[in-house]
Amino acid sequence: MRLNNTTIKYLSQTLAQRIVKSQSVEDQDEEKIFKIIQRVITEDIEKEKQIEEEAHRLLRQHVREIEQQGISYQKMFNIIKQKLAKERGMIL
Repeated sequence: MRLNNTTIKYLSQTLAQRIVKSQSVEDQDEEKIFKIIQRVITEDIEKEKQIEEEAHRLLRQHVREIEQQGISYQKMFNIIKQKLAKERGMIL
């Protein structure tokens, strides 16, 4: 799922506020928590983008075979993307 910067900022702020309010962490610096959450979300999105690029690259290498067998490119893309994510310990 693609999130734009505005959505990432909103989610990060909301989560940081809730974490501080719940007093579930020792460090109550909301701005610091916000930045950590924002960084983690942004890094995960970048990792997913890299996985998608690799899945497309792998599919391009076998596009003829996929077409000959009548397999949906999108279906194969999703299968490969999930497999690559699992290999990297990511949950999409």
